[in-house]
Amino acid sequence: MGIAAFMLSVAGALTPASAAGADWIFISDANNLKCLNGSTASNRVWADDCGSGAGPVWHWGTESNQWNGHTMKRLVSNANGGCLTTDSGAASNDVYAAPCGNGRSGQFWTADGKYLQNQNHSYLSYSGTGAAVYTVTTLDDTTCKWFDYVV
Repeated sequence: MGIAAFMLSVAGALTPASAAGADWIFISDANNLKCLNGSTASNRVWADDCGSGAGPVWHWGTESNQWNGHTMKRLVSNANGGCLTTDSGAASNDVYAAPCGNGRSGQFWTADGKYLQNQNHSYLSYSGTGAAVYTVTTLDDTTCKWFDYVV
Protein backbone atom coordinates (compact mmCIF):
# COMPACT_ATOMS: atom_id res chain seq x y z
CA MET A 1 0.00 0.00 0.00
CA GLY A 2 2.93 2.35 0.69
CA ILE A 3 4.10 2.15 -2.92
CA ALA A 4 0.61 2.87 -4.21
CA ALA A 5 0.28 5.89 -1.95
CA PHE A 6 3.68 7.18 -3.07
CA MET A 7 2.79 6.69 -6.72
CA LEU A 8 -0.50 8.48 -6.28
CA SER A 9 1.29 11.37 -4.65
CA VAL A 10 3.61 11.87 -7.64
CA ALA A 11 0.96 11.47 -10.34
CA GLY A 12 1.02 14.15 -12.95
CA ALA A 13 -1.36 15.31 -15.58
CA LEU A 14 1.10 14.50 -18.33
CA THR A 15 -0.25 13.89 -21.78
CA PRO A 16 1.17 12.13 -24.83
CA ALA A 17 2.25 15.51 -26.15
CA SER A 18 4.50 16.08 -23.12
CA ALA A 19 5.77 12.52 -22.86
CA ALA A 20 8.49 12.26 -25.50
CA GLY A 21 11.09 9.64 -24.64
CA ALA A 22 9.57 8.64 -21.29
CA ASP A 23 8.50 5.20 -20.08
CA TRP A 24 5.08 4.96 -18.45
CA ILE A 25 2.98 2.67 -16.31
CA PHE A 26 -0.81 2.82 -16.25
CA ILE A 27 -2.65 1.78 -13.10
CA SER A 28 -6.37 1.13 -13.03
CA ASP A 29 -8.40 2.92 -10.39
CA ALA A 30 -10.85 -0.01 -10.26
CA ASN A 31 -10.76 -1.43 -6.70
CA ASN A 32 -7.35 -3.07 -6.68
CA LEU A 33 -4.83 -0.88 -8.52
CA LYS A 34 -3.72 -3.27 -11.28
CA CYS A 35 -1.20 -2.26 -13.95
CA LEU A 36 -1.69 -2.49 -17.70
CA ASN A 37 0.65 -5.28 -18.87
CA GLY A 38 1.91 -6.61 -22.19
CA SER A 39 3.35 -10.01 -23.07
CA THR A 40 6.82 -10.68 -24.51
CA ALA A 41 5.57 -13.83 -26.28
CA SER A 42 2.15 -12.87 -27.65
CA ASN A 43 -0.18 -9.99 -28.44
CA ARG A 44 -1.93 -10.34 -25.06
CA VAL A 45 -2.66 -7.23 -22.95
CA TRP A 46 -4.10 -7.54 -19.44
CA ALA A 47 -4.30 -5.97 -15.98
CA ASP A 48 -2.20 -7.54 -13.21
CA ASP A 49 -0.33 -6.70 -10.05
CA CYS A 50 2.26 -4.04 -10.75
CA GLY A 51 5.66 -5.65 -11.14
CA SER A 52 4.29 -9.06 -12.14
CA GLY A 53 3.89 -10.52 -15.59
CA ALA A 54 5.96 -9.55 -18.60
CA GLY A 55 6.04 -5.86 -17.86
CA PRO A 56 3.76 -2.94 -17.22
CA VAL A 57 5.98 -0.41 -19.00
CA TRP A 58 4.78 1.46 -22.08
CA HIS A 59 5.95 4.45 -24.12
CA TRP A 60 4.24 6.87 -26.48
CA GLY A 61 5.18 6.50 -30.16
CA THR A 62 6.43 9.42 -32.21
CA GLU A 63 3.63 9.66 -34.78
CA SER A 64 0.79 11.90 -33.63
CA ASN A 65 -2.36 13.58 -34.81
CA GLN A 66 -5.04 15.85 -33.42
CA TRP A 67 -8.49 14.50 -32.63
CA ASN A 68 -11.33 16.12 -30.68
CA GLY A 69 -8.96 18.65 -29.10
CA HIS A 70 -6.44 15.97 -27.98
CA THR A 71 -2.99 15.01 -29.19
CA MET A 72 -3.21 11.32 -30.04
CA LYS A 73 -0.24 8.95 -30.18
CA ARG A 74 0.35 5.23 -30.37
CA LEU A 75 0.89 3.58 -26.97
CA VAL A 76 3.70 1.03 -27.42
CA SER A 77 4.42 -1.93 -25.13
CA ASN A 78 8.06 -2.13 -24.04
CA ALA A 79 7.49 -5.90 -23.57
CA ASN A 80 6.87 -6.68 -27.25
CA GLY A 81 6.98 -3.45 -29.29
CA GLY A 82 3.33 -3.77 -30.27
CA CYS A 83 0.87 -0.91 -30.14
CA LEU A 84 -2.16 -0.96 -27.84
CA THR A 85 -4.93 -1.72 -30.33
CA THR A 86 -8.68 -2.16 -30.32
CA ASP A 87 -11.19 -2.60 -33.08
CA SER A 88 -14.35 -0.56 -33.34
CA GLY A 89 -17.95 -1.26 -34.02
CA ALA A 90 -19.19 -2.88 -30.84
CA ALA A 91 -20.06 -1.63 -27.37
CA SER A 92 -17.17 -3.70 -25.92
CA ASN A 93 -13.99 -4.66 -27.79
CA ASP A 94 -10.90 -6.73 -27.07
CA VAL A 95 -7.62 -4.94 -26.51
CA TYR A 96 -4.35 -6.40 -27.77
CA ALA A 97 -0.87 -5.44 -28.95
CA ALA A 98 -0.54 -5.35 -32.74
CA PRO A 99 2.18 -4.18 -35.11
CA CYS A 100 2.13 -0.39 -35.20
CA GLY A 101 0.88 1.23 -38.37
CA ASN A 102 -1.43 0.42 -41.26
CA GLY A 103 -3.61 3.47 -40.54
CA ARG A 104 -5.35 1.86 -37.56
CA SER A 105 -7.32 4.58 -35.75
CA GLY A 106 -7.73 2.14 -32.83
CA GLN A 107 -4.00 2.56 -32.12
CA PHE A 108 -4.09 6.29 -31.41
CA TRP A 109 -4.71 7.10 -27.73
CA THR A 110 -4.67 9.97 -25.30
CA ALA A 111 -4.39 9.84 -21.50
CA ASP A 112 -5.88 13.28 -20.98
CA GLY A 113 -8.27 13.52 -18.05
CA LYS A 114 -7.20 10.22 -16.44
CA TYR A 115 -8.84 8.16 -19.17
CA LEU A 116 -7.17 6.23 -21.96
CA GLN A 117 -9.32 7.07 -24.97
CA ASN A 118 -8.70 6.24 -28.63
CA GLN A 119 -9.83 7.74 -31.91
CA ASN A 120 -12.62 5.17 -32.20
CA HIS A 121 -14.39 6.98 -29.34
CA SER A 122 -13.53 4.06 -27.04
CA TYR A 123 -12.21 4.08 -23.47
CA LEU A 124 -9.85 1.49 -22.00
CA SER A 125 -11.71 -0.30 -19.24
CA TYR A 126 -10.94 -2.75 -16.45
CA SER A 127 -13.68 -4.12 -14.20
CA GLY A 128 -11.44 -4.65 -11.16
CA THR A 129 -11.76 -8.45 -11.27
CA GLY A 130 -9.85 -10.98 -13.36
CA ALA A 131 -7.27 -9.78 -15.84
CA ALA A 132 -9.22 -8.78 -18.96
CA VAL A 133 -9.02 -5.24 -20.29
CA TYR A 134 -11.32 -4.09 -23.05
CA THR A 135 -12.73 -0.92 -24.52
CA VAL A 136 -16.17 0.53 -24.01
CA THR A 137 -17.93 3.29 -25.89
CA THR A 138 -19.62 4.79 -22.83
CA LEU A 139 -17.38 6.36 -20.20
CA ASP A 140 -17.73 4.65 -16.82
CA ASP A 141 -15.83 6.46 -14.09
CA THR A 142 -15.50 3.29 -11.98
CA THR A 143 -13.87 1.13 -14.70
CA CYS A 144 -12.28 3.58 -17.13
CA LYS A 145 -10.06 5.70 -14.88
CA TRP A 146 -6.29 5.09 -15.15
CA PHE A 147 -3.43 6.80 -13.34
CA ASP A 148 -0.33 7.34 -15.45
CA TYR A 149 3.22 7.64 -14.15
CA VAL A 150 6.59 8.24 -15.73
CA VAL A 151 9.06 5.59 -14.56
